[in-house]
This record gives sequence, C-alpha cells and structure tokens, in this order.
Amino acid sequence: MHKLSFSIAFGGIASALCVLIMLLAAVIPFATYVCPMIAGFIMFIVSIECGKRIGIAAYISASALLLFISPEKESAMLFAAFFGYYPMLSIETDRLRSKFLKYLIRFSVFNISMIVSYFILMKVLVAVDSEEFTKLAMVLFLLCGNILLILYDSGIRIWSAYYVKKLRKRLFRRK
Repeated sequence: MHKLSFSIAFGGIASALCVLIMLLAAVIPFATYVCPMIAGFIMFIVSIECGKRIGIAAYISASALLLFISPEKESAMLFAAFFGYYPMLSIETDRLRSKFLKYLIRFSVFNISMIVSYFILMKVLVAVDSEEFTKLAMVLFLLCGNILLILYDSGIRIWSAYYVKKLRKRLFRRK
C-alpha cells in the first residue's frame, strides 16, 4: 500500500510540475517547443519510478489540464500530442530488435502527431494563423522537426542514463 500511495502522490506532483513548466511557455517566447520536451522527460521519470500505468495517468491528467488552462495552446498541444508520451514510447520501441522498425515507428508517430496537432490548432482552436502556415512552411516545419526529434531522442538517452545512474540514488533513497 505504501508503494501505491507513493506512486499516486508522485504522479500528481509530477503532473503539477509539468503544468508549471508548460505555463512558462506563455512567458518565455522561445519555450514553446522546449517546455513540452522538458515536461515529457518528467513524465518519463514518473514511468520509471512508478510504472507505466501511473506514468500514463500522470500524462493524461497533465495534458487535459494544460489543454484547458494554458494560454499557450500550441505548446500545450505539442505536449499532449507528442512530447508528453514520447519518452515512454521510445523506451517501448527500444525493445524492438529491428532498428529500421524502431525508427520507422518513432518518425511516423512524430509526423502524424505534428500534422494532426497543427490541423487542430489551425482549424479547430484557431491558435495558429493558417495563412502563415502554408504547405511549404509545413514541409519545412516537419523537416526541422524530424531533425529535432533525432536530437531529442539522443538527449533522452543521455539524460535517462544520467538520471538512473546518478540522480535516482540521490532523490530516492529506497532500498
């Protein structure tokens, strides 16, 4: 019971921290893309410490709250549509033997998520100016996004290894 209560409390605190980080995107101009990445890594820590179910529950609660209260809808949508769950997805795809299949899944999920997200932002929420976001701009955005995904994926690997080897022992003094 102690483990379950810890997991639920930790998931709730992590969700609140994600919301706080994501709200910074409304204050810091360049943080629209950085904040969802940082918040996604926090969701990754929740899934490591508390399991996939609590990690997914924390991600869903943070996403729902952000989509309602965040003034920066683009950043909230990026977190909800991709960056909030991607670190957990990358761990699952790491179990695949085929590198080609692993990266095919990751890039496919990213590109589909971005296209759907920006369609919703332009047509439903009207949070992004659709006149500025032409087809050429979308292609360039996806191209740059795919390059960023490679960097983000590498960063997740580095930070997760650092977290597991160094920070975890300091933060959680469990046996």
